[in-house]
Amino acid sequence: MFSAFCLALAITVTAAAIWSLVDDRRGSEAEATVLDVEHEGERTFVTVQYSASDGEVCEASFRVAVGANRSVTTGERMRVHHSDNRPCSSVREVGDHSRWYMILIAAVLLTAFGILAYVSWRRPRPPLPLRYAGMP
Repeated sequence: MFSAFCLALAITVTAAAIWSLVDDRRGSEAEATVLDVEHEGERTFVTVQYSASDGEVCEASFRVAVGANRSVTTGERMRVHHSDNRPCSSVREVGDHSRWYMILIAAVLLTAFGILAYVSWRRPRPPLPLRYAGMP
């Protein structure tokens, strides 16, 4: 039962990851104005405002992943990429490829739980006939 649940969960996570990547690929880029910059140790978080491809004005916060954008200051402009269906909530900077990690993790989980499900669901081998009992 546990392996069936984990396999169904892994399939769902993989499908969601693929859908998210497809939605991201159909998105577009926009020029954004940096409204706020927060430095937390090695991490930098920015809040930007931009106009989506449908004309909606959006404001979003995200972690900076591209090294060239870590020194950005308030008022500067930077390029962002937004998804097609959720332009105001699924935003990343241009050049950030960290979304591919999600599909890799989902594929590894799918493979692992698929193997576990196969091992737990396979039919047991029939016992050897007694005439082969003492053979190596």
